[in-house]
Amino acid sequence: MDVRFMEIRSHGRAVACCRRSCGTNPHQPAGASPRPTICTYTGVGVNSNKIIALFSAFLFLIAASCACSRDTATDQPNTQIRYDLLNTVITISIYDDADDKVFGDVFDKIAEIEGAMSVTRPDSEISQAAAMAGKSPVALSDETYFVVKEALDITVKSGGAFNLAIGPLVKLWGINTDSPRVPDRAEIEQIKELIDYNAVTLSDSDKSVYLELAGMSIDLGAIAKGYAGDAAAEIVRSHGIKHAILDLGGNVVAIGGRPDGSDWRIGVRNPIIGESGYIGVLTVKDKAAVTSGVYERYFESGGHYYHHIFDGKTGYPADAGLLSVTIVSDSSTEADMLSTVAFLLGVGDGIVFLNDYENAEAIFITDDLEIFLTPGIKDSFTITDDRFSLAT
Repeated sequence: MDVRFMEIRSHGRAVACCRRSCGTNPHQPAGASPRPTICTYTGVGVNSNKIIALFSAFLFLIAASCACSRDTATDQPNTQIRYDLLNTVITISIYDDADDKVFGDVFDKIAEIEGAMSVTRPDSEISQAAAMAGKSPVALSDETYFVVKEALDITVKSGGAFNLAIGPLVKLWGINTDSPRVPDRAEIEQIKELIDYNAVTLSDSDKSVYLELAGMSIDLGAIAKGYAGDAAAEIVRSHGIKHAILDLGGNVVAIGGRPDGSDWRIGVRNPIIGESGYIGVLTVKDKAAVTSGVYERYFESGGHYYHHIFDGKTGYPADAGLLSVTIVSDSSTEADMLSTVAFLLGVGDGIVFLNDYENAEAIFITDDLEIFLTPGIKDSFTITDDRFSLAT
């Protein structure tokens, strides 16, 4: 196994200098087809427990075609990593000549999006809308209004499976805090009155949002990171970059293909809670790949696991027989939303819903380890863990 140091300049930001260790899968049988390279990062001067937690919670797709050194700008990546944005690990790997300005522009844009759309920041536009719920509309920036409108559109189209007004329910469960809990039924029934998406009113004329009931709040957790991926990709392409992998905590955007013309190889995360690694390899070029899964954020109580993808109709974590759904699309924003919708709807209704999105393909992994693929992805996905099998 080859271990080398990578220089990562900081721009005065929280960027880590990393030791990157890469090697082939040590458990690969002799004579088997090559598997994706496994890369691990150890931060220098960064809280390692936090890094481990972030990787465990959010890295649902692993950019598997990486390299271990930077000998040339075209063959090896110029990589920078941030640990302080979107509550996850963001890795930008560029395989063309790139100066620090490219990375700076990308990270600045992601920080701007987080500042406007975060539900946990009291000064964000989303928090301001919640503070004025039941009182008056709140004008939004062009980008935030676009994302909120997209979220409301798919909320309506999915019949509330995706629900941008889910904020009060998420807060009740405390899933994003250090002290999550299982609320009692009375609490859930009471809070469900505040997650009615029909009480969200948008105005195109002044780009405002009005939450009609005091206590309502919008949660863009199932779209904002996807939008940030598209925005980051637009910036990278504007600098003339043709080969790059952008990994926003598992929301992967592949720009072009590898410099040699081949597809990128992406490892699809093992969705079993308590396990790690990947269970299959997905090949992509100029696509976004996003996964929603039970292992991303969860807690255990009374011998049961409770994950973070809530069904607004029941008030409890979704239970549609799935461990994860991966969506591959031209748009990271679309892939982010659709992975949540498909996870909530389940295999049958999820596939029907996806039929309206001609550029979206899906990998459904059920809780009995069966894998369902939409037709357009069958030739791009290979199972590497024999505990999982294709549904017949």
